[in-house]
Amino acid sequence: MNFSKKFKILHTEASMGWGGQEIRVFKEVLMFKKHGYWIGIAAHPESKIFENAKKQGIPVFPICFKKNSFKNVLSLLSLVKRLKVQILHTHSSWDSWVGALVKLFYPRFKLVRTRHLSTPVKKHFLNSFLYKKSPDLIITTGESIKKMLISVFKIPEGKIISIPTGIDLEEFNPEKVNPVISDKGFIIGTVSVLRSWKGHKYLLKAIPELVKHIPDLKVYIVGDGPQRKNLENLIKELRLNDIVKLLGHREDVSGILASFDVLIHPSTGHEGVPQTILQALAMKKPVIATNVGSIPQVIKHLETGFLIPPKDSAAIKKAILYVYENLNLAKLWGEKGHHLVKENYSLEKMFKEIESLYKNLLI
Repeated sequence: MNFSKKFKILHTEASMGWGGQEIRVFKEVLMFKKHGYWIGIAAHPESKIFENAKKQGIPVFPICFKKNSFKNVLSLLSLVKRLKVQILHTHSSWDSWVGALVKLFYPRFKLVRTRHLSTPVKKHFLNSFLYKKSPDLIITTGESIKKMLISVFKIPEGKIISIPTGIDLEEFNPEKVNPVISDKGFIIGTVSVLRSWKGHKYLLKAIPELVKHIPDLKVYIVGDGPQRKNLENLIKELRLNDIVKLLGHREDVSGILASFDVLIHPSTGHEGVPQTILQALAMKKPVIATNVGSIPQVIKHLETGFLIPPKDSAAIKKAILYVYENLNLAKLWGEKGHHLVKENYSLEKMFKEIESLYKNLLI
């Protein structure tokens, strides 16, 4: 194929939220747009990704993937034909099923699926169709997800590849970004959607003991989501209102990270390589994180951060105290982490790897 005229790409996303997965999809699309590709997004018209794409001048197409599923198959089929899409790239379960059925009826395009989460996938014939038979290529956001899918579905190595999320090194530049939190003291924090599996409650339960050793401790929880009310109640129950602040969703994440002495990511599962961790490393910040999903791919214990088991408040307390008492060593972790992200996890590197995969599919 002659690539002087760049091929057309359409992403689909059934999710209504705005977390790591949706932000990655959005940034992928922006990078391809920047490099001159025609690229669009099919999503629910009330979703965050639809709204944000529209603001950026990205072609958006309203499909409510979770309702009237066969009608959605016809809608996406019509869209693919009309736009002459050559790459259809799906992300969540619902839109991936719709994409797979469109491919079944109209195989004149290449189907790519990104699996973002490390949640186990059950082996049965429907999932085998969705993961092994239907897509021309599967991208995962971490090596652990790739290994899991290969193990369950015996997917050939050449059909699946891990490409962690790339980080904008200009946006997360520690030499240029100023802190946005003016509090004094030892500041720790999290940045994520407030979901149960993000493990915030285990962090909160560690704090009453921590303040006995770190009297100037301040904790910032950044993000919004379904667990907010539960976390507010737990903060009140533990009498932590003077120590813990819920900041809600923030767009100035780089400035937030610049304000932290350490980022903590206490997830209990489902992770690829979280963007928040890579962003913190890019900002030269030490990271405490659970050893779940593909997190150990970037957090090497006592080298680029501190790894702890999930659902363990005592381990969280121990790790935070260690960083507090060894700040110079922790700063070295941040330096090593910054180098790791710069060499291996830039946004431009992610774009080039995905672009190369697309081109190879169309040869």
